[in-house]
Amino acid sequence: MLKPDALTEQLTELCSLLADYQFGVGGSCLLWQLGLVAKPTDIDLVCTEDHFAQISALLITAGYQTQQIPSDPMYATAKFSHFRHAKGCSVDLMAGIAVRKDNTISRFAFHPERCRWQDGICWMPPADWLHIYQLFGRSERVAQLRQYLVQLRLGSLS
Repeated sequence: MLKPDALTEQLTELCSLLADYQFGVGGSCLLWQLGLVAKPTDIDLVCTEDHFAQISALLITAGYQTQQIPSDPMYATAKFSHFRHAKGCSVDLMAGIAVRKDNTISRFAFHPERCRWQDGICWMPPADWLHIYQLFGRSERVAQLRQYLVQLRLGSLS
């Protein structure tokens, strides 16, 4: 688990490092930023396939080490790497997200122009992570984001 102050600092550093590339922060960090979880477990970065190699190289230069993790046949993501920093925090870098289910591959199309910068951090839209969590079969996360988006929508109508 990451502490909030350390997480904000690390996210700001990462986003500054990657500012010239197309990427966005999502996953439990996004849920934390939205007030839906108390402590994120790791940092999820989504990027374009074109920028995956450059971002991976920058992470390694910044002290992140590639870690081997067991593959899951459900995932058909084009590019994925798991990194760990000496400080103990981990980063999952993904591009071309796809899931295999019932002999069908479902894909998530990353649109970096939909990401927004706030306080030095490039956040993905919650609706994109709703889609990703649906693909991943993460029903608890889907419910959290659906409720958040409904409340956001209701708030904008009043």
